[in-house]
Amino acid sequence: MTMRRFLYTLIIVFGIVSTTNAQLDPLFFQQTNLRALINPASTGKGGDINIAATMRMQWIGFTGMSSQAAQAHGFVNSLRSGFGARFVMDEYGPKQTKNIKLNYAFYAPINDDAFLSLGLGLGVINNVYKGGDYFFPSHPDDPSIPMETKSDTRPDLDFGIEFNAARFEFGAAATHMISNFGTIFGDSDPIYDRPMRNYFVYSRAKLSINPHWDFIPGATWHFNQWQNTYEVIMGVRYDNNLIVNVAYRNPMNMGITVGLTLLERIRVLYSYDYGFSDMISSHNVGSHEITLAYNIPMNATYIGRRIQFFRWKMF
Repeated sequence: MTMRRFLYTLIIVFGIVSTTNAQLDPLFFQQTNLRALINPASTGKGGDINIAATMRMQWIGFTGMSSQAAQAHGFVNSLRSGFGARFVMDEYGPKQTKNIKLNYAFYAPINDDAFLSLGLGLGVINNVYKGGDYFFPSHPDDPSIPMETKSDTRPDLDFGIEFNAARFEFGAAATHMISNFGTIFGDSDPIYDRPMRNYFVYSRAKLSINPHWDFIPGATWHFNQWQNTYEVIMGVRYDNNLIVNVAYRNPMNMGITVGLTLLERIRVLYSYDYGFSDMISSHNVGSHEITLAYNIPMNATYIGRRIQFFRWKMF
């Protein structure tokens, strides 16, 4: 077995034992621009109709390591509500997770400068394991590396809350609310554990430098029973047409995001991040992430008046 193949097998087994047990939701590096993927309370925020597709290629140089997402959402004035749909697929070696949900958010004004939104996401989640596609049956009696293919689909529910003011945002969300920690196939093998609850807490602020430039710092905390991940982001924005973010994510992962508005309605974001403490850092060239979004402007007056801060979102 070559060194590359050995390392590939090692990270898959390690991932199965550590991250798959916890069924971590993928945290895209562009999560500040993709809030509705982690928090249904952000559905429809901004008032426009937004359609976006994202692909993350994790650990370039190794196959079967990627995450994809697609979402569409908008705001309905008369109902003070946001409606949307999202799809996320996460691949980690022999394990594949697909999650599709319909999102709803209700927006309640606090005063002329702030509002609160509550959101629900309801759908299904599917887990597939294909051990035979990645491992060789050299040890058929080893229960830690099962070779069979198994699949499970079950209902799924997310909940979230978000507070927005003219220059500040704070949100919290919980995913897989009706899927507690346990097994999905009736056995005790941890590789088949069903999704456990993931929690997200985040905030960001907008600090104006001049009429064209804004400084936008933020932070995100993603945690569950097994793992905690935090991310600190420093961003600058120029007239909502250019955004540059630099982020640090533990443990020892750094990256940069650049976003551009093209033809007024089309927006493109690209990210590159690299894990300095990764045991395979010398055998891959980091991770790439790209988002293509299409924005349809709407006259979102919201409770009878146009609230400019409702549109301060970066993308």
